[in-house]
Amino acid sequence: MKRAIFATLLLLSFNVIAKENIVEITKISDGDTVKVMLDGEELGIRLLKIDCFETSKNRRAIKQSEYYHLSLGEVFKKGNYSKQKLKDKLSKHKKVKLEWQKKDKYNRILGSIYTLSGENINDYMLNDGGCME
Repeated sequence: MKRAIFATLLLLSFNVIAKENIVEITKISDGDTVKVMLDGEELGIRLLKIDCFETSKNRRAIKQSEYYHLSLGEVFKKGNYSKQKLKDKLSKHKKVKLEWQKKDKYNRILGSIYTLSGENINDYMLNDGGCME
């Protein structure tokens, strides 16, 4: 009986394990957001556990400017640096592995992307792309 309960719980737990897909990168929006083709549909991916500076004027850019005591121009410069680092990195990797569990309120997938050889792009952006945790 205990084994049957354990087996059932184990099977149910697979529903919360991250989904994995091989996807094609279609657009780099900024340093922490990309678009991909998944099952014939273009979807936005928000990279988890990183936060990059914004590349255009919006509410978030103004908050970053105030919080970090930077001009908006400096925020955009840092944002464009991160975006370019991600573009450069992914230019050699049109297809990547996507791991994700859920979507955010903007219907973007919250996830991590990896090169097909296993390099974690989220970690790369945190360490080398000018992004913060």
